[in-house]
Parts: sequence; C-alpha cells; structure tokens
Amino acid sequence: MRCDRCGLDTPIIGFCPFCNYSPLASAIYFSDVKAHLIFIFQDKELTFVFKRYPDEISERNLFERIAEEIHYRRVSKVFISAEKREDRDYCAEMLTRFALSFLMIIITDILPYEEFFEKVKHHVRSVEVLERVEIDAEKKLSGAHSTIIGGREGMRLLLKLATSPYIKKIVPGVIENAGISGGGLRIKLTRCDERGNIRALLIDGASVQQIYIITTASNKKQGEEVLKELKSCINS
Repeated sequence: MRCDRCGLDTPIIGFCPFCNYSPLASAIYFSDVKAHLIFIFQDKELTFVFKRYPDEISERNLFERIAEEIHYRRVSKVFISAEKREDRDYCAEMLTRFALSFLMIIITDILPYEEFFEKVKHHVRSVEVLERVEIDAEKKLSGAHSTIIGGREGMRLLLKLATSPYIKKIVPGVIENAGISGGGLRIKLTRCDERGNIRALLIDGASVQQIYIITTASNKKQGEEVLKELKSCINS
C-alpha cells in the first residue's frame, strides 16, 4: 500500500508513519448485527464493517479489534451512534474499556446510518479548518471572577469543555440567584454569537453563573459547529 500524500509504502491503510498522514476523526455506528467503523479524511472515507456475534468473547474481540484499528491510525476523536440508545451507550462504554490510547468519545443522537454518517463528515471537515489551541485546559480559564459555583465539580465541568482544541479561553462571569432552587449542578450551552463565541450557564440549585467561551471560530456558522461538539462532550 502507498500513502496517498507522500507516495511511500506504508503497512497500514489510512496512516503513514513517514509524513503522519492520518484520518481527521473516526465514527462508529452500532446495530444488532453489525458495527461500522468509519475513518474520515479531508477528501475520502475508509470503512470497516464487523459482524456481531451474541456471546461475550466475540464482543470483547470485536472491541479489541476496533480499538486497535483506531490506535493504529492515531485517531483521538470518535463519534458514536446506533439504532438504539442502549446499543449506543454500550458501544461507548466498551470502547472506553478497551481503548489503547486517549479517546475523546462524542455520543451523538440516535440517527439512521446514512444521516449519522453525513452529519459527522460535514462536522469533522468544517472544524478541521479552524485554528487549534494545544495548551493545558487549566490555562484556558481566566477572568476577574475566580469563584466557580459547584466547587470542584463545577471546575471539572469547565475543564471538560476546555479540553476542546477549538476553545481559546473560558471566562467565568458573575454569579446570580435565579430565585428557583432545585436540580443538581449542570452546565447549559445557550447560544453562539456572530463572532463564533459561545455563552453558557453554570447552574447549581438557585445559583447561576454566566460563562463566556472564546473559540477559534471566526463567524457564527463555524461557531455553531464548535457548539455541536461541546454539547456532545458535556453529554458524554
């Protein structure tokens, strides 16, 4: 096999150790009888289809194989959907268990295979053009308001968002009392502005804190794609 980019012989289809050619992301679609593993490049896709067998050993072997294929191609972002919610969640749990390296697992809505595939392709290729900020998540938190509601758990939620390479900065804002208590700690991503930046609310009972998320997007359309990924991230 020859690398599509540099033309040198490579032992793994879809990855070149000489020029670091690799997929932008991968996706898994799970059904009762098959698992589709898709690698998404800027200009093509590579798909593997694995048959499922109803026994524990076969399922373990299936996820070991999927984890190996992802690891071989140096992919760190995986989108997951399925025909049924329980299959989607099971797939995410098993992939986490057998992963050979760090994976950002993004759980999407329950969608038909073709719709899932098209939406993931569009999203992955849209965010690929954005600038990436590769610094520690802790360094992305800034601003005059150092207090974060929810204490350690509130900080954990913000740091989870900050792991996205498309976030430059997270700025905690003022804390207000909503007057209505109830519900646990949660973060709500509300909207994207015309410059591609995102507003969020960190909520803990009756306390609400404004959160400003500065992204690498340059307009609302790009910001909406980042918003989709962040929503999947906090729900995973």
